[in-house]
Amino acid sequence: MTPQRSVFAVLMVGIAMTVVVSPARADVELWETDETAGQLGANLQMISAYVDMRSLEELRNLGPLIPEWEDVPLEAGLGGAVGRLEWSAQWGDRVSLDVHNRVFWQASTLPEELIFQGFEVSRGDDRRLDTQWELVDRQGVSLAHDVDRAVVGLYLDAFDLYLGRQAIRWGLSDTFPVADRFAPLSPFELDTIQRRGIDAARLVTDVSRDVELDVIVADRGPDEPLALGARAEYFGLDFDAYGGFGRFWQRLSAMAGMTWLFDYWRVFGEAEALWNLEDDQLDRPRATAGVRRMGMDWQLGLEYHYNGFGVAPGNDYSGGFDQPEVTRGETYFVGRHFVGGDAFYFFENDVAVGGGAIANVVDPSAVVYPTVRYELEDRFSVGAGAYVGIGDAVEVDEQALFEGQDDGGVSFPSEFGGVSDLYFVEMTAYF
Repeated sequence: MTPQRSVFAVLMVGIAMTVVVSPARADVELWETDETAGQLGANLQMISAYVDMRSLEELRNLGPLIPEWEDVPLEAGLGGAVGRLEWSAQWGDRVSLDVHNRVFWQASTLPEELIFQGFEVSRGDDRRLDTQWELVDRQGVSLAHDVDRAVVGLYLDAFDLYLGRQAIRWGLSDTFPVADRFAPLSPFELDTIQRRGIDAARLVTDVSRDVELDVIVADRGPDEPLALGARAEYFGLDFDAYGGFGRFWQRLSAMAGMTWLFDYWRVFGEAEALWNLEDDQLDRPRATAGVRRMGMDWQLGLEYHYNGFGVAPGNDYSGGFDQPEVTRGETYFVGRHFVGGDAFYFFENDVAVGGGAIANVVDPSAVVYPTVRYELEDRFSVGAGAYVGIGDAVEVDEQALFEGQDDGGVSFPSEFGGVSDLYFVEMTAYF
């Protein structure tokens, strides 16, 4: 990974995996009548971390050849928090309203230009209607408030209609999403309780007793065309299946997936074919296959993914990190072949111990993360862990740097080898 991004690239990989041990949402009743009701929920996630960047000391020692790295600390502290107030109301069986106030805070001893991934990764700022208010914005510290949900639900006889800012998830995978095209949640995200809202109109209707149709039109901001998609999903006794199509950014997409259920086990696969409207040609397909066990004691998962951004095996990864598909959150990986796995054991005293890894199997390189969490009365949990990058680190060609060659003299032979070690403690609370 590029030095500017390697620090935070794995900050929250395991948090997405361990969200299954987070406490359940608790709502407070605001009012209730025969026809209406109102509730308020709140949650808070906080993290403090120490980052060891000494593996990148070679870059800083180059001095004037890389001026932006000359004074960068090789050890850093950082913190962040995401809090939400979740207001909801219902009027009979026909109308609902959900509004979320989202407050986001982060602080770091690193220069602002090095904070790229780990905090605020999932794109939530591409909106024609900007409701974010920057309360604090200075070097190393930021605090912002946003209306991240404001959606009206209309439940009619023929269909359900959702209008406004809402979170939408498509697809089956947790680690390597393929069909999650509207409001994707990065595996490197801090806020795993709720994904960012997008402005959309969504219609859901039952085609038959077993088939549901989902049609969505979503805003991508003033510089992108509207996202359009339709998906039909079949719900069977032992398996579910879906098929859909749409336009997302400058691509036409056709996607399909299937899930098989066997007791505690879920086996799934999904794939997407893409037609590039800019180049007028087919792009490489994207696909994920996986298996997951959900039980009261053990939770296990394993997934294989083909084609993140699609940098060919053996090539330098430098250029992949700046591509639009990566920076806008269409994909969060730049290689072609990946494996991700996790395992957690839940003790009777509400302690969960486990961890996992995400690996580029061609480099090879990986991010490994052990984790321990303790849950208290379904409302509060604390955790601690570490993230360690394994693989070939950044390579520096001092002669190329001195001559100012186009490749900059810095190359990345592996996707995760340049990741700095990180040690964290985190807390999740529901009120």
